[in-house]
Amino acid sequence: MKKITLAIILAIYLLGMISFASALRIDSVSMTPKSIAPGETSKIDIVVKNNGENDITDFTISLDFTNLPLAPYNSGSDFSIDTIDSDKSKTTEFEVIALNTAKSGIYKIPVNIAYTEDDVKKAKQSMISLMVNSEPIIDVNVEDGLLLKGKENKMSIKIINKGLADVKFLEIEAGTSTSYILTSQKRVYIGDVDSNDFQTADFSLSFKENAPNTVNFPVSVYYKDITNKEYNQDIVIPLKVYSQQQAQDLGLVAKSNTMIYVIGVVVLIILYVIYRLIRRRNKNSEYWVYKIKAFLILKLILNSFIALTKVSSNSGSISIKPGFNSFPLWALSKPYFPFFPLSM
Repeated sequence: MKKITLAIILAIYLLGMISFASALRIDSVSMTPKSIAPGETSKIDIVVKNNGENDITDFTISLDFTNLPLAPYNSGSDFSIDTIDSDKSKTTEFEVIALNTAKSGIYKIPVNIAYTEDDVKKAKQSMISLMVNSEPIIDVNVEDGLLLKGKENKMSIKIINKGLADVKFLEIEAGTSTSYILTSQKRVYIGDVDSNDFQTADFSLSFKENAPNTVNFPVSVYYKDITNKEYNQDIVIPLKVYSQQQAQDLGLVAKSNTMIYVIGVVVLIILYVIYRLIRRRNKNSEYWVYKIKAFLILKLILNSFIALTKVSSNSGSISIKPGFNSFPLWALSKPYFPFFPLSM
């Protein structure tokens, strides 16, 4: 009998606790709009209902923005109601703004409720959530680099996230063209690109000799935002392509000095031969005459070499200047050339 009495008392107590717990509750929450970008506002309507048998007085509801990138806008963070009658509902209104520094994500906002029922002050806590998000803004361009026709070129594509929201699962795919051959993989996986950040993807291209000076490079970019919404962008990147001659004329590549080195070696050989011949005539009575003539001819050879190695400014090729053409051929014949005996 005692057990039954205790069970009845416990059941009545639990029913009382349930009734107390559910006397006041949040009936619904609506947000307009449901998602906002940094700097934007949202209107929040919270409907509370008094399910108890007694009226509620001194009702206050407040939103706690501590450590959140959110703030009240055109309103306070709390809302008061004098009385909520039994079995009646009331709507509380707030307007919230996302700070400019807010990162994309879902933010939980603590809700604190205080009221008086039957002259007893009571309090409860709850939680609502607000999504901060904005549409990603993805830009694509090519990093600085020289692209040459007829050669394989490594090209870096920069993917920039200019939006306020992070993106994830980003991939970039290169398109095709009649002006080049893609020698690397066609699709590159990047992954996450944070707001105000960038990543790079490398491609290898071989441009044809008859390619135009400006070649369009089409790419497709695939990614998702924080809500897993899929995006797809088709972008065309104009590429400036040069021939080897154009690159040399513009000073973009170094000009070849092979011919200059060859001529220099030949001149050194000639100088060495002349030196050996003069050494052989050391005991000759005419040694100083030969030496003077050799000096004059060496001077002519050096002047010709200097003139020969001048580089034309408009073509990058070796040009033979008058200094060589005006070389006195009579100096190579008797009796002037020192290889032969004098006949004065």
